[in-house]
Amino acid sequence: MTGSISGVVTDSSGAVVPGVTVAATAESTSVKRTTVTDAKGFYSFPTLAVDKYDVTSSHSGFRDFVERGVPIDANSAVRVDIKLEVGAVTSTVEVQSAALQVETESTQMGEVIGETQVESMPLNGRSFIDLLALQPGVSPYQTGKGGVSMTGGAGLSETGVSGDLTDGTQSVNGGRTGANGFMVNGGDAQEGVHNGAALIPNLDSIAEFRIITNNYDAQYGNYSGGQVNVVTKSGSNQFHGDLFDFLRNTDLDAANYEDAGQRGVYIQNQFGGTFGGPIMRDRVFFFGDYQGTRQIIGQSQSFNVPSVADRSGDLSDQAANLTGTVVGPYWAGLLSQKLGYPVTSGEAYYSPGCTSATCVFPGAQIPASVIDPVATNTLKYIPMPTGTLNGLPGFATAAYPATLTDNKFGLRGDANTRFGEAFVYFYKDEFNNVNPYTAVPVPGFAAGNIGDTMMGNIGLTKTFSKTIVNDVRIVFTRVTGTDGTIIGGLGVSLASLGFVTPWTSTPVGGISNVFPADAAVPMFNFNAFSFGSSSSIQNGINNTFQFLDNWTKVVGTHTFQAGGEFHYDQIDQRHPS
Repeated sequence: MTGSISGVVTDSSGAVVPGVTVAATAESTSVKRTTVTDAKGFYSFPTLAVDKYDVTSSHSGFRDFVERGVPIDANSAVRVDIKLEVGAVTSTVEVQSAALQVETESTQMGEVIGETQVESMPLNGRSFIDLLALQPGVSPYQTGKGGVSMTGGAGLSETGVSGDLTDGTQSVNGGRTGANGFMVNGGDAQEGVHNGAALIPNLDSIAEFRIITNNYDAQYGNYSGGQVNVVTKSGSNQFHGDLFDFLRNTDLDAANYEDAGQRGVYIQNQFGGTFGGPIMRDRVFFFGDYQGTRQIIGQSQSFNVPSVADRSGDLSDQAANLTGTVVGPYWAGLLSQKLGYPVTSGEAYYSPGCTSATCVFPGAQIPASVIDPVATNTLKYIPMPTGTLNGLPGFATAAYPATLTDNKFGLRGDANTRFGEAFVYFYKDEFNNVNPYTAVPVPGFAAGNIGDTMMGNIGLTKTFSKTIVNDVRIVFTRVTGTDGTIIGGLGVSLASLGFVTPWTSTPVGGISNVFPADAAVPMFNFNAFSFGSSSSIQNGINNTFQFLDNWTKVVGTHTFQAGGEFHYDQIDQRHPS
């Protein structure tokens, strides 16, 4: 999350000037770094926080020099050569830095997306991930909105971030979509199963982010694809902040021609704000942010359902579809026992004018006495017809929307201490995404995707001399989520539905819930539809512990870097039911 400024100090004749004091002062915090040019007139500030800097120099017999507003981005290497002019020390040569800086000191290929671009681009969902494709060589893979299923990533279902945002698994220069690295303030922010972004900070809290696509430094050796580093805003000597509210409402939408003028429910409200400033001027600063998302998106379903007559066993309206035959002697024997007349393997279930001697169900009638209690008890979960569909009884509804509740906030502190420049960042995001038709099209069996993301990041940058700087960082990231959480049909026991359970049969036998807390209406699958509660609950827990230390030494006009990293990942995937 740092950049560098370096250059050579010369006089009007082009000769290098050693022993010149050079300073770099951050515009927002007034934090100042100083160094002295060496025998070759070279100076370097190898680790500067993201900001704009005023570069100044002073030397006896020469006018003071000032270049204002030199922008430093994450991983940037800017060269500022200083030409001193002979004159009184009371006069100053002042230069305004160019808005565009060409990096000649680094071979890294990439692009910086700054604060202005981040905040001015219209982004539905307010995710910086959608801006990655602005960089040449980045191919957007997929996005997910409003509960739409997302597939891809590392070949598995993509992990949703902040409820319904894509996790950024995109191809960089033709590489695998799961080969990219994501960092926030220099700390690992990677979800370990699909290798996507684990967190997406509030857009208004992002100072900039950089995606490096090629020739990146050795410190990024964990990933072979693009390297994405997000830098959040820090406080300054001035209090600053904002409030925002982005609203999308059905009443503001136009109707699609194909929908005959009807408008589906779509209500989305994203609100929040930021605030930062000094705790102690020039020394200690803070910056906080919050964003809330509330979303309601209409969902519609239509399918054929049993008629009122069908529910009582009168299948005469379905007689033309009863074309099957009895398969196997066991099933034939069981039907014979239930019906009280012989049934043979291969016998037709029904044919026009058949009798009990020639078909299983004469007149397409199922006697009420043989309808299983499970069928009777579960019929109430199948909706009644609301009309016809394809000439048969059908059900249609748009009364059950998908909903999303998401709350995320971040808090950052920066301090200029006698031990060095200290930094701390904390982020937390909790979301609950509920889809009424996640598992089945029948209403009443909604399932939820519930998640919680947290990051703690502590760092210290210490300048030991004009040529030695050390940067140490400790990071912890935790991502938890439960996909397929049972919401509809929960609390219904198997025994109440008529199933034989170990507690209702003698000798002990039957079926039971593996996890009694997840007792619910089980899944039933038919030709036209399915109903029942989610049968695939997945719990995921990712813990990432990271310790890294980077040591920088300037020798002449060369900069040497060395460092190490300890990275420990815990990935726990559970399928409790």
